[in-house]
Amino acid sequence: MNPNVKAPRRRATRAEKQAETRRRLLEAAEEVFRLRGFAGSTVEEITERAGFSRGAFYSNFESREQLFIELLHRRVYDQFTRMLEQRPGKRSPRAQMRRNAAELARRYESAERWLFELWLECLAHAARHPDFASLAATFWRGNRALTASIIDDTYAAADEKPPIPSKHLATALTALDIGLAIQNLVDPEEVPLGLYPRLYDLLFGPLVPDR
Repeated sequence: MNPNVKAPRRRATRAEKQAETRRRLLEAAEEVFRLRGFAGSTVEEITERAGFSRGAFYSNFESREQLFIELLHRRVYDQFTRMLEQRPGKRSPRAQMRRNAAELARRYESAERWLFELWLECLAHAARHPDFASLAATFWRGNRALTASIIDDTYAAADEKPPIPSKHLATALTALDIGLAIQNLVDPEEVPLGLYPRLYDLLFGPLVPDR
């Protein structure tokens, strides 16, 4: 084979092209959401920034709302999943819970805080638009299901049962997370993020089984 002759470049498959289109639309949407907020963003500006037509957008997403939920899943839920699935090593389940709570607090302090602020804007939108509310619910539904499975595994390893159904404990954990984050957003001096591991341990630590 002549070394000077380049092999023909493999053409991207249809699935690969679609995945690239979705990636570029999500990246463009992140830029527009950060700049305009949710209410101020438009499909037109997102597609223009991504270099596509409205047709390309609606071939991949049903709406701006659906695109936002996917962005939230990719930027928040996937990281949340990796955090919960970390092996505790020599840490006890209670120590692992405190570590996870500290990690949640750190994320609210990071550059990705804008995602939480945008999420609050979307919740207000969901209150006025029931169709979007059911779409937005998929995010917390996934969080609760994953958290509940970790709770079940933790109790099973100790040959114990949760004091209440694991899905209800998962709901309570999520409620503490969101409640602290909202209060910190509007009153950071009174509700510092450093409360996260302390309150999680105080309220839920006694319920965690010892191995």
